[in-house]
Amino acid sequence: MKIRFAIVSLDLLAQVRAEVDILLRAVNSGDMDGVDAVTQHLLELTVDCRSIDLSEDEWRTFLNGIRSKNPAFQSKYLLSGEVCASIFPTITANDYVLELPIDGDSGEEEVDV
Repeated sequence: MKIRFAIVSLDLLAQVRAEVDILLRAVNSGDMDGVDAVTQHLLELTVDCRSIDLSEDEWRTFLNGIRSKNPAFQSKYLLSGEVCASIFPTITANDYVLELPIDGDSGEEEVDV
């Protein structure tokens, strides 16, 4: 599994936020078809946004770094720019980053984001 981080352009931010809300509802209700559909739509929306893919190990290291400073941190798919400064050094606090798992069925264990 890989995790894609995409800096959301300001013109897409409202639409991405709305889709993330739909994604969270689908995740919380166990609607995996809905999760897949919304994830695909978010990937399509942000295809032209600056992005980076992290391996699962890199992602865990990233999360551990955040949680060492804020143990209560939970990813809700849309992260503030300041949280992502370690992977996007030029990002600003006014930016937002979409965090999505990709490469779904690789046989690896599921992870709690």
